[in-house]
Amino acid sequence: MRRYRLVPLVWLLSMFSLPVHLVEGQVPTKLSSPDSSNDIALDAIGSNLPPGMRDVVWAARAKYRDGSSLIKAGDSEKARQLFNEAVDIILQSSWELSSTPILNRYFQELIQRIQEDESLYLLGPCEKEDPVENAVVDDLGNLDLIPITIDPSMQNTLAEDLAKTKYEIPITVNEMVVKSLDFWLNGGRKFFVDGLLRSGKYKPIIEKVFREESIPLDLMYLAQVESLFKPHAVSKAQAKGIWQFEKDTAIRYGLKVNRDVDERSDPEKSTRAAARYLNDLFAIFKDWNLALAAYNWGEGKVQRLIDSTGLKDFWQLVDLRRRLPEETKNHIPLIQASVILARNAEKYGLPTSLDPPLKYSEVSVSKPIDLHAAAKVLSISIDELKKLNPALKGFTTPANYPNYRLKVPDGTDSKAPERLNALPAAVFKPASEEYGRHKVKPGENLGKIATQYHVSISTIEKANHLSSKKTLIAGTWIKVPARGNTLEKDWKAEEKKEKTAKSNASSKSSRTNAKKSSVAEKGSPRLAASR
Repeated sequence: MRRYRLVPLVWLLSMFSLPVHLVEGQVPTKLSSPDSSNDIALDAIGSNLPPGMRDVVWAARAKYRDGSSLIKAGDSEKARQLFNEAVDIILQSSWELSSTPILNRYFQELIQRIQEDESLYLLGPCEKEDPVENAVVDDLGNLDLIPITIDPSMQNTLAEDLAKTKYEIPITVNEMVVKSLDFWLNGGRKFFVDGLLRSGKYKPIIEKVFREESIPLDLMYLAQVESLFKPHAVSKAQAKGIWQFEKDTAIRYGLKVNRDVDERSDPEKSTRAAARYLNDLFAIFKDWNLALAAYNWGEGKVQRLIDSTGLKDFWQLVDLRRRLPEETKNHIPLIQASVILARNAEKYGLPTSLDPPLKYSEVSVSKPIDLHAAAKVLSISIDELKKLNPALKGFTTPANYPNYRLKVPDGTDSKAPERLNALPAAVFKPASEEYGRHKVKPGENLGKIATQYHVSISTIEKANHLSSKKTLIAGTWIKVPARGNTLEKDWKAEEKKEKTAKSNASSKSSRTNAKKSSVAEKGSPRLAASR
């Protein structure tokens, strides 16, 4: 879960006149009014505010304060509603942020405070995680095609259709392909229809990329067998996305996979990577069946099997006992059956009206921004913005990704890029400064909590501005510094002085980003006609 750096206390007190007890993370027994002596008055800057702007600022601040208290008390749903209302008050006022610097300053501080509260006080991640969907490839790997009985007339019908239809990859009408087709039409019909309908969203994107990369268009139905065209599908092997890339292969083909973004879930970028991978596999094996087997099982394993047997025909390799895994044996016939059915949907009683194509524009953002604020600017829901950007793992655009191209609804206002880039930067906390959160249980004290998290009592006190005499209140949240952060290092330094015999703490090994492997340019593959 991402964290946000605490903005300077003096700025927050002056900008929002927040009571000290809110800054320190304590839940107040009663909210003070705007005229309370606990607030720092805005009179000092009142002369700089146009008529009516003071009321806007007070109203937004009041909503934020109520939401902040609720989120710290565990009522995240009502807190989110109040946070949204606070933002709306400013955005829906009669002043334009771009032409009113002082109001824009308030707005940026408001967004940063909301980000901080959500990152520190929501139970679990600050938002619900993107849904993890099972990859159909796992279920199909256990499919036993042998018991399926087929109508001889179906095989004859398929043979006749094959003679009339020109496919872009070799299609073989044999027992395994016919049984795969029977499975899709009967026991696996629900799966097939689900994927076929969903394919409509991505078909134009895939066709465009495949044409640009000289890949046979029929190969788009590889995604039907891999994921049913689900961007968030995850297999048992932790492969992800429409094209089921494992992390190493994804990085090798130029996709970013880190704490902020996983481009395996980006339909266009992952399709580009899949096309280039397929091109490379075809360049190795000169045969689409073998290339698809390698996509599923790994090019090294397929090459070793070819070298050890001398066989270069997939169907001959299938006949070998206990050589190819069952999943790979099923993979190619299921893909070929998918191509036949998708190309002849009406004939086989399958839907012909698919999901509407995904349409969007892209806006280059120069810095990481909060998606909730972006959704407000775009006048859409956060869910709609997330669906357009399935590669984003959290609720900001990624850090260290200059000019990230955020997908926005097609036909978005021409002023949207300016407004999005005017939003405040989401400032990320370094991992070494991250805090965990702990909800105090009845009867707990600092000693017990410190023991549970393997930190010192003084470390927790410093992080929460608590005194040793402070009694914890059950149900409230406190910050627990992660081991190895700045406060923890200070405590360890003190302990080291007291215990001179203790050895120097070993430094943590730094993470290294996987480097993209250079991939040699290959010639365009042959667009194979039907056999």
